Amino acid sequence: MINYTCIVQEGVVPDDLRAKLAANIRRISASVLDIDAGSIPLEYNEIRNGFGFRGGEVSTTSMIRGQLTEPIDQETREDFMKQLLDMWRAETGCSVDELIVSVRDPQ
Repeated sequence: MINYTCIVQEGVVPDDLRAKLAANIRRISASVLDIDAGSIPLEYNEIRNGFGFRGGEVSTTSMIRGQLTEPIDQETREDFMKQLLDMWRAETGCSVDELIVSVRDPQ
């Protein structure tokens, strides 16, 4: 199992695209982790415009934060994160520097 929090800047990822991104995150996760996509919790947190900065400018960076309940090997993790990155970039048009992806093992 994996739980997700996606952090987005206000106005950067439109509301109508968030459901599609969530579905794709769940699809990729289900494939990699061999779990049911419908059982994967995912929530969005939005940072209000002007409350997030990068390099002295208002931030356009988003984050996909995944927390695993079972550990995975590093090779699988790297491939998993790359799939998430590639999907998000294809759907949003963001640059490689505008997305942070983390998939953490259980604490």
